[in-house]
Amino acid sequence: MTAPGPSEGAAGRRPDESMTLLREVTERPLDPGYAQMAQRRAQAGETTSRRGVVSVVTWLLVAVLLGAATAIAVRELRAPQPSVAKGRTVLMERIQERGAAVEGLSQRSVELAAEVDGLRDGGLLPSALVEVNELDRWVSGAVPVRGPGMVVRLTDGSGGGLVDPGDAPADSRVRDADVQFVVNELWAAGAEAIAVNDERLTSLSAIRNAGDAILVDLQPLNGPTYTVEAVGDAKDMQAEFARSAGLGFLQLLSAEYGIENEVTTSEGMYLPGAGSPTLRFARTTEDRSEEDDG
Repeated sequence: MTAPGPSEGAAGRRPDESMTLLREVTERPLDPGYAQMAQRRAQAGETTSRRGVVSVVTWLLVAVLLGAATAIAVRELRAPQPSVAKGRTVLMERIQERGAAVEGLSQRSVELAAEVDGLRDGGLLPSALVEVNELDRWVSGAVPVRGPGMVVRLTDGSGGGLVDPGDAPADSRVRDADVQFVVNELWAAGAEAIAVNDERLTSLSAIRNAGDAILVDLQPLNGPTYTVEAVGDAKDMQAEFARSAGLGFLQLLSAEYGIENEVTTSEGMYLPGAGSPTLRFARTTEDRSEEDDG
């Protein structure tokens, strides 16, 4: 019994048969598990892509439907409704009627005022009635006033370093309450007529704030300085104002908020009239005579 030769052994098996690990690495470098995972991911990606396309198409259809529904709803809402159009027509007619009535009454008021002035100038009115009429117009602020009195000026604070007082911070600005307090103290001191920045005050005047602006009867005042002029006995007013809380209030504004103030007197001031007052109620002379007789 003889051993096989070299040629026989080579023909019976592969030369690298004993190199199993090396063959696996060279012939199948990727692990089978990784290959399966990659195949699954490829299939899942294809499925997801198909689903994404379907989802986009679905959303586009929904958006188109919503847009169409919105357009239809807006068109229906903007379409004039018969009841609304009828109500608008009635309202416009009433506005025109009331406007015409107001215009007619205003014209009648002008005519009556001119008639009263003609009777007064012609000396046809009783002197007592003329005096009462003039006093009422003077007290109500309807006519201009000249005379001596006091002047109080309030100026926005500089804010501790601002050049322009108009750029002062909110706490350093003159407020409507400050002007109101000064006006009330001047009335209490004996003022007979008062104007703020040439806006005449009456018993119905209102001083209010609108943002950073101060309004007198809805008329904005130009800052940063607000001038309060009061006609009356200058000496008596100055003494009464000094004894009241007005002077202390001005000192407080200066010390706490940097608001500058100046109190002076004048021998010749001119306060413009506030115009004809709004007539709110009236009564005839017959009714007044009956009350006097009763």
